[in-house]
Amino acid sequence: MRKFIRKALRLAAWTAAFGVLAVIVVAALFKILCYPTVLFFNPTPETHRNPPQAAGIPNYARPEVDTFYTYPEWYIVWSYQSKADFQAAGLPSGYSYFGDIAQFWRAYGAVYAATRAVYPSPTGDHIMLAVIGSSFTVEYALKGLYEETLGRLSEWTSHHQLVEEDRYAAKVAQDYATFVHIRPFYEFSFAHALRGLWVDTPFRATHLIRTLERRAWLTLDYAVESIYCEIIELGTHATYGFEDTTTKAWVDLTPQARSTIASTDSHVKLIRDLGNNQAVIEIPRYQEFTATAQSLIQNGMRFHQIAANELIVISAIAPSQWTNNAQTRQLLLAQPLLTNPGKTRVVLLCRVSDLQTTLPQLKAEGLEIEHLYDY
Repeated sequence: MRKFIRKALRLAAWTAAFGVLAVIVVAALFKILCYPTVLFFNPTPETHRNPPQAAGIPNYARPEVDTFYTYPEWYIVWSYQSKADFQAAGLPSGYSYFGDIAQFWRAYGAVYAATRAVYPSPTGDHIMLAVIGSSFTVEYALKGLYEETLGRLSEWTSHHQLVEEDRYAAKVAQDYATFVHIRPFYEFSFAHALRGLWVDTPFRATHLIRTLERRAWLTLDYAVESIYCEIIELGTHATYGFEDTTTKAWVDLTPQARSTIASTDSHVKLIRDLGNNQAVIEIPRYQEFTATAQSLIQNGMRFHQIAANELIVISAIAPSQWTNNAQTRQLLLAQPLLTNPGKTRVVLLCRVSDLQTTLPQLKAEGLEIEHLYDY
């Protein structure tokens, strides 16, 4: 037991050292390469971030800069979803591993350029993104190199037909992508996925070489992922504690929106009724925030602040030829969907108070709202 603890501590120390080195390298490169982007909108004044309407409400405010830095974090989620969608019908050697790596760092650089001149530097965000970005890079680089060499050779031996292990890997990839939409990635049980590979996946010898190769590769993959997730979970909880799972918002409520909140199946809570059809409400975070906020807006609700902030970053899927012609939103970044030609992910900045008009406008222009980055 002591030997195991010593090994775990050494591994944690090496992980921490790797994280520090990653932060230093990333900070130096971004400082040199990323010129500041001029924002159309001024950051929320500090005098607005503690309104009397929210006085005494715990955890009402979070840093506005986090709405920017949440995008590259979520880009990894979008990548895992894209990979899962691709694997549902295709073999993994054809996936855009190296393209996704490049897009992650491009996204990180874009939000740094947008915030460096007007917001305090969010040290915690930089550490987190440098660590998960570096690990994402290593993960996808190794998988890309393997799948495009030995993996591709193995596919050739099966005449490019899916074996049971390919189907199981596609299922795990989809389960993982679904999970990280609502919970941190390190809480996913790759140990359970490893057990399912050997216990629940039937062994067939129709394409024996591909079957054996997949079992060996997926065993290694899930085992390493399981250990890495445990280390990151311990480090995250030790450094940051446990994340809030809800977001507070100051809103105007129509009777219809109020009745929606009061319904028995609503996950939205009325925290404080302010009178004059205004209230402070609590909405679940992450992907559920996006769906819930859109539903409330459709019922006539209007935001004043979200987590004490008056600016918010949103992403949407647009036709590749789409251009932003509205002065109420700023295009921060456009990234083509590498596995879906003709579509582009656009990252936009707008005022919180304009969400009730911005979201319908984007839908009318043929865009699909992907996410509201709720700090």
